[in-house]
Amino acid sequence: MRLLIAFALSALLALPAFARPLATDEMDTLGKAVDGYLAAIEKADAPAIVSALPPRILNVFAGATGTEAKKLEATLVDQTKAMMKDSRFRDLAYGRSQLVAEDAALADGTAVTWVLIPTAFVSETKSGKTKHEQPLLALNEGGDWYFLRIDGPQSQQLAAIAYPFLAEIEFPPSLASAVK
Repeated sequence: MRLLIAFALSALLALPAFARPLATDEMDTLGKAVDGYLAAIEKADAPAIVSALPPRILNVFAGATGTEAKKLEATLVDQTKAMMKDSRFRDLAYGRSQLVAEDAALADGTAVTWVLIPTAFVSETKSGKTKHEQPLLALNEGGDWYFLRIDGPQSQQLAAIAYPFLAEIEFPPSLASAVK
């Protein structure tokens, strides 16, 4: 019976709560963090972009690839630099007006607040310009905001492995269209 109660309690702790408005201090810290993240993208600051990834996601990815977390971070910085070398990102924007937060707890008791932020930007490469609209998953864990672009099923699955309460969440689609 104790095992059943413990299992039920841990399952309840892993479920998300209901959506709520962001508190003023949350909105302020989230706004500053998103502004910094988007500025890093615009400046092609690979180390800043990679450092904004949730550590829990990096650890899952490191475990899945058998790579030490610090080495993985260095590899991701190098890959991000290479990807951004021939790209330019502009007109980065995000929707602030109707952001809502959800609170959840992981099985280990870690409290997490999460928000889906609508973002838009234009990428320019030698082959043309593309406008992107995609959700940005913002996660507050341990008082810090971290970000993961949700640009398809693979990033959704990665997020759900690290944060099981996201497994049943239906994310808005990521859209891309050519810009003339």
